[in-house]
Amino acid sequence: MLKSLRIRNYRVFEDMEIDGLHRINLIAGGNNSGKTALLEAIFLLAGGGNPQFAINANVIRGDGASGFSSEIAWKHMFFGLDMSRAIEIEARQTDSEPIKLTIATERSATTLLPLNRAREAAASDVPDGRSLAFTYSDGSIPELLSHIRLTPQGISMEGPETRIPFDARIILARSGNDHEYAALLAKFRTRKADSALLQTLRIMEPRLQSVEDSIAMGAPMIWGDIGLSEMIPLHAMGEGMTRLAKLALGIAATPGGAILVDEIENGLHYSAQVKIWEAIEQAAERFDTQVFATTHSFECIQAAVKALTPEGFRYFRLSKAKGAVSYEPRQVELATRRYMEIR
Repeated sequence: MLKSLRIRNYRVFEDMEIDGLHRINLIAGGNNSGKTALLEAIFLLAGGGNPQFAINANVIRGDGASGFSSEIAWKHMFFGLDMSRAIEIEARQTDSEPIKLTIATERSATTLLPLNRAREAAASDVPDGRSLAFTYSDGSIPELLSHIRLTPQGISMEGPETRIPFDARIILARSGNDHEYAALLAKFRTRKADSALLQTLRIMEPRLQSVEDSIAMGAPMIWGDIGLSEMIPLHAMGEGMTRLAKLALGIAATPGGAILVDEIENGLHYSAQVKIWEAIEQAAERFDTQVFATTHSFECIQAAVKALTPEGFRYFRLSKAKGAVSYEPRQVELATRRYMEIR
């Protein structure tokens, strides 16, 4: 598990450090305080220098490479839009050397120009020749250097085979790809490990008798039996059921790694959140998964304090003025009991 994290020159973070990370870490803060950026930074670090992770991380907000200019594709990743300062993400794990990822821009010695447009291309059509260089180190191997570059044909990536320091999975605030989680259910059914998912989903739908994966509609989907004449798709039972299934399956599919949940309260009614946090903690312990979750909800924070054991839970509040402030569970409990603003 990660014990500390430091982020420099990434999005809203010029230099931000978090110490005292636990198994379950709940993160709050105002708009543009860096909650989602923190999840992205962990995800990038988990890639071990794989440039592909930079593209995936951008998908969290629907960014991505939207043109041939690195100014458009990557500039927003850098603090203050200053691409001359390298991004640095560093973390310490339990009893191990620190792991570090550096992302910097560099100019390529060559410029690729489409042959069929060479005579008529305007200056604005020519790629700027700038690439991103990913340097990964963890103290046990020589530094790994990889590159990603925009070309007229798309995105070019090159470098050695990367070393994945820990597995990581992101659950977005929006709906995302339901088919992926249906495939995960199929995997767990072969291991007869789907009973834990069923028990968790009954928190929201007590009538649920079974869950199955099926491609009856042409794509993998999760179906549930709630005692009707036919099984119905899980999403037909409400957004909360889909959200809860993704949380449970995501944790189970990331043993020994980290699950990164953006706006965890989305779709989950406040009255069920204590039981949901209890289920999350049980699953995280069972699969040795570390949880990082962001929230805007006062009720979500209250439920976490009621449900989670103090030994495995920490609450963090991000702000531009103070950075990351850590709160002991007892402090959060007293604050929520008095309805003090700690989001």
